[in-house]
Amino acid sequence: MKIILAVDRDFGIGKDNKLLFRLKKDLAHFKKLTLNNIVIMGRKTYESMGGGLPRRENIVLTRNKDYKINDGLVFNNVVKLLSYLEKNKNDRDIFVIGGNEIVELLLSFCDEAIITKIDTKKDADTFLHNFDNDKNFEIYKESDIINENDTNFKYVYYRRKS
Repeated sequence: MKIILAVDRDFGIGKDNKLLFRLKKDLAHFKKLTLNNIVIMGRKTYESMGGGLPRRENIVLTRNKDYKINDGLVFNNVVKLLSYLEKNKNDRDIFVIGGNEIVELLLSFCDEAIITKIDTKKDADTFLHNFDNDKNFEIYKESDIINENDTNFKYVYYRRKS
């Protein structure tokens, strides 16, 4: 399982249940990696996107046992989710796409994180796990710096240490 999110300098990811950034190049990168794969998200992330992502298997993890969607699956239990994924992965990658509570719930099952590090600080109210301070993860690859609309960012790839 992999985590994929964009963060500011302080690992901020959102404000008022909205993404901090909408960079076309980063969205294209996200789409390229997640297309035809499985994406897992929380209810708030699902609702903030206006529904599931096309051409991906959308899975929502929520405590709300009555929650229903028509463009994906809903799980209320991590054990049942993991069991489902084990049986239905079919050579697809599994991406955790937010929010922070879902990342924290599934972090111990993730071996990789693909983080778009955006070189700016925003007024965030939601923060991602800081992989730079996690002794269990190491950087194994970084992209060159990319610029879009006077904003610099890069892709940083972390993996769990063996």
